[in-house]
Parts: sequence; structure tokens; C-alpha cells
Amino acid sequence: MITGQLERAFQLAEKHKLDVSTILELNKIIMKEVNSSPKVEEKILQQIIQILVNNKQFLKEAT
Repeated sequence: MITGQLERAFQLAEKHKLDVSTILELNKIIMKEVNSSPKVEEKILQQIIQILVNNKQFLKEAT
């Protein structure tokens, strides 16, 4: 794994309070399935993270 990707995963995990492994797995899935430019893959990753964060917030409010 490229060090930059790992560093980015740690930054995103800390920022959004998610597990680093979650970010890394999402990144691998996106890279494999989308097979596009790094910018597009980053945008998709950001959108998925936002969905996860929103769902986490909805679940906290519901309980």
C-alpha cells in the first residue's frame, strides 16, 4: 500500500471518527470497482464516508 493512501486513511478516520480499516476497505473496493482516476475515486470515497457519517448520526438520534 502506498504510504500516502495509508496516511490519508488515518486522516479521514480521525476526522470522521471511523475505523482506519473501514476507510482502507472502502478505498480498495472503489479502486477495484470504479477503476477511474484518483480524483474521481477520492470524490466517491468522500461521498460514501458522508453517507456513513449521516447514517451514524441518524442511528444515534433514533436511539
